[in-house]
Amino acid sequence: MSSTKSGTQQNSAEEKKIDLYSYEYQSDPAPYLRKLREEDPVHWSSHGFWFLTRYDDVQMVLRDAARFSSAGASWGTSNPVAKDATSAEKQGGDVGKIGNLLRHSFNLSDPPVHTRLRGLVNQAFSRRAAQHKRERIEEVVHGLVAAAHAKGRFDLVKDLGFPLPIIVASEIIGIPTADADRFRRSFEEAGVLMMPIKNQAVLDRGIAAARWQGQYLKDLVEARRAAPADDLISHLIDAEEEGEKLTAPEMMAAIATIFTAAGTTTERLISSGLYLLLSHPDQLAALRADRSLMAGALDELLRFHHPDQSTSTNRRATCDVALRGKQIKAGDSVRVSLGAANRDPERFRDPDRFDIRRTDNKHLSFGNGIHFCLGSALSLSETEIMFNAVFDAMPNLKLITTQPVKDPKRPDRYLEIQVSC
Repeated sequence: MSSTKSGTQQNSAEEKKIDLYSYEYQSDPAPYLRKLREEDPVHWSSHGFWFLTRYDDVQMVLRDAARFSSAGASWGTSNPVAKDATSAEKQGGDVGKIGNLLRHSFNLSDPPVHTRLRGLVNQAFSRRAAQHKRERIEEVVHGLVAAAHAKGRFDLVKDLGFPLPIIVASEIIGIPTADADRFRRSFEEAGVLMMPIKNQAVLDRGIAAARWQGQYLKDLVEARRAAPADDLISHLIDAEEEGEKLTAPEMMAAIATIFTAAGTTTERLISSGLYLLLSHPDQLAALRADRSLMAGALDELLRFHHPDQSTSTNRRATCDVALRGKQIKAGDSVRVSLGAANRDPERFRDPDRFDIRRTDNKHLSFGNGIHFCLGSALSLSETEIMFNAVFDAMPNLKLITTQPVKDPKRPDRYLEIQVSC
């Protein structure tokens, strides 16, 4: 019996109602994740993938690269782009080209390919990130905070969370300032390709954005080959000249992956983090009074509200795996929910309570194992600098938007979070 049929039969009528791509789920995933974690922790989604929500299971999959491969990991059966990467080249046209590019990301590879790609990228990224001194991040932060403070009323996402990591990531990578916003928008527009496609017009817009992004990166890499600069792209090219070599698709996929890791995750950590602190005045007051609590506060923010709370990490089963009474078949798509794992009561005491003094807080928000987030240190540094600057400059910061609403078109984003200072 196929995994799809067996998975469907194993779901109850109530479980079938949980649509992991619905607006209701993505705008408030916590109750849905709790239900799945308690009642169906190895869940077969109608979109064609297994969805895991228990901490031990999620950590096991992230660590077990032999049985749960990143190479060829897909988003299930609902999307024409995110199919098994090994067949991407056979699809033809723009869809096949985009799928083919996706599979060259070091995040979608296994050793020894992953070891080679990650080593090259880590060397270049670490070198460039270290050179991008803390003073420059502080300069950008203080400029943003001063501009927001001058308004008297501003938006946590648009005025603070969004611009900082985009500016920093663009400068590290080597994307000209004039192109940074357009490059970021291309990620947003192409993001629909990772979701079930509702109509041809949506697919066409996503493909157009991905095509623009691919051509832009190709041109930028060629420009750096002709005229190197002090940026990550040039450092990657330098690494090639030292003996290792990235193919053109590997280079473009690496740049896109780093931009996502260093940009969008931090954007959400800053905006959602400030919102959570403002929503918990006692926790905010404690952190303002004692900045030594900052590291623990950042860990708790990451645990309590993973920056991509409604999303999950993809893997592909390389063999049959029996898990909690379910049979995952070789070749099945498996997705693990970091947000659900971070609130597993079997791992965290009183997991739905936000507590910046929480100890033993080994959350999975940056992943685990060989694919641990490359940009984690940079993300934490930027967030810490931003929080300290906001606390110092705005002692009377208050929420105006007490119940943020997610964007119906992009439910991973808030429409606005207005505050006054």
